Amino acid sequence: MKVDCIKNNKQIYFTAGKVDLYSDFDGTYFPAKHTDLYTITPERTKQLNDYFDEFRPLLNEGDLHFTITSGRTFGEFQTVADLIKSKGIQMPLPDTFIAKNGSDEYVRVAADSEYYNKGIFPFRYETVNTQKQEDIKNATGWHGKLKDKLREILQKHYLQIIDHESENSGRDYGQKSLMTHVKYDKFELKEGIDAKSEWKVGLRKDGSLKIYASFPYDMLHVGQRSYVYDKIKEEFEEYLKENGVKFVREEERDVHGGNRPVLVYTPQMADGSPLTKLYDTKEAVKKAIKNNDLVITAGDGKNDIEMLNPLNYIETSDLDTDLQKQLKNVSEDNIEEILKNQTVVERLRKLPFVGIIIKGEHSSLEQLVKHFEQFNRIIETEKGTLQEAIKQAIKKYAEECPEFAQNLKEDFKIQLEMAKETVREGTIETVKHTAETATSETPKGKGGKIAAIVAVITAGLSSTCYMLKKKPDKQS
Repeated sequence: MKVDCIKNNKQIYFTAGKVDLYSDFDGTYFPAKHTDLYTITPERTKQLNDYFDEFRPLLNEGDLHFTITSGRTFGEFQTVADLIKSKGIQMPLPDTFIAKNGSDEYVRVAADSEYYNKGIFPFRYETVNTQKQEDIKNATGWHGKLKDKLREILQKHYLQIIDHESENSGRDYGQKSLMTHVKYDKFELKEGIDAKSEWKVGLRKDGSLKIYASFPYDMLHVGQRSYVYDKIKEEFEEYLKENGVKFVREEERDVHGGNRPVLVYTPQMADGSPLTKLYDTKEAVKKAIKNNDLVITAGDGKNDIEMLNPLNYIETSDLDTDLQKQLKNVSEDNIEEILKNQTVVERLRKLPFVGIIIKGEHSSLEQLVKHFEQFNRIIETEKGTLQEAIKQAIKKYAEECPEFAQNLKEDFKIQLEMAKETVREGTIETVKHTAETATSETPKGKGGKIAAIVAVITAGLSSTCYMLKKKPDKQS
C-alpha cells in the first residue's frame, strides 16, 4: 500500500532528517525501578550497562535530539541519576530534561564525561528553555513571578514555607523531600477536630510553569484552617484573573506526600486543558511537518497516554464539527467510528510521528496498540528494548518518506542497518539480511557499506510525499 509523507513545498530546512525523541524516564528509558538499585546485583548492573552501551551509539550518531519528559521534579531526576551513577551504571543523559509532566525544560550544559568523571551534573535549575516560557506566557499570560505572589499570600497567613523538591520518601530524597521537614501525621480526620498538624506549607520547586503547594494534614478539617485555605485560593485566583492569566486548578490529597491536601496550578492551554507532556511533543510534530523530520515518543504509564496517541497530532481545524468533537473525546465507544473516516486515516498515515509503548499492564496503552499499530504509528516493545524499537520506528518512517530517508546522516543509516526484531514475531521487519546482501556486492570498507545501506533504505520507495499548499511562514 502506498503511503505518502508530508512534504513542505518550500526549501528543505537544514534540520531535514532529524529525529526528536521524547521518552518517559522510569520504566521506559531506565528499565528498572530506582528502589531496586539499593540491592542491585552485579549481574543486573552488567545487564543495565550492556543496555546503555547499545543505546549510546544511537544517541551519539546521527541527528537525534533526546529529551526525557518525566513526572519527576528536577531534584528527583538528579537524585535518581546520582543513585544510578553510584551503582556503577553509566546511563547516557539526555540533551534536555522536562520536569513534572510538561513543566520547565532544562538544557544540558555539560557532557556525560564531566558527570561520570568529575561529578558535575550536566543540568542547572537556571538553564532552561526560555523560548518555551515566553510562548506559554504569550498564550496564557502565565509567567515565572506567579509563585512569588502565592508565597506572599502564604506568608500573610503566617504559614512557614518549606521549599522542597519532592514529596516522596525522605529515605530516597533526603533533605530534598518535604517529608524530611514536616511531621508525618496519621490521626483520624473528621470535621471539627482541634488543630494538630504543624503550620507548615510545602512549596515545590517545579520551575516557572507549574505551582504545587502542600498544606497541613488537617487543613480541611479544622474550621479556622479550612477558612484560611479558602482565602488563600480566593486571593491568589483573584490576582491571576486580574492579570489575565489562564489557569487550571487541581485539588487532591497526595498519597505519596503524607496524604496532605495540595493545590496545583497549571497554565490553561487553548483547548481548556492544563499544560502536559503533550504540549512539547505537539510543538515538535508541527516543526517536523515543516522540516521533513520525525518525532518519536516513548512511555509506559498513564501520564504518557496523551503524547503517545497519534490522533492528538493530526490537523482538525478543517474537519466537520461533529468529527472535531469526537476527536476531543476519543474513547473505546467512538474510536472505531473515527478510524472509518478516510480523511483521518489519510492524515494518520502521513503523520511524521511514531509512539513506542513499553509493554505492561495499562489497558489504555494496549488500546493504542490495537488501533494504531496497523498504521505504523505505534510500536509495542518489551522493557529494556527501547533502543531497538527506536531504530525500527526510524526505519519504518524512512520507508514511507524518501525525503526523510535521503537526509538522514550516513552514520545514522548504519545504526538502522543493525536494527533487530523486537516485538511480536513477524510484526516488525528487519533490513539486516538485505543490507548484508547489498554490502557483499559492493566494495569492502565503510564507504561501500554506507553506499549499500543508503541504497537499501531508499530503494523501492515508490510513494511520493504530497505537496502542502504554500502558507505564510509562522512560528511553530
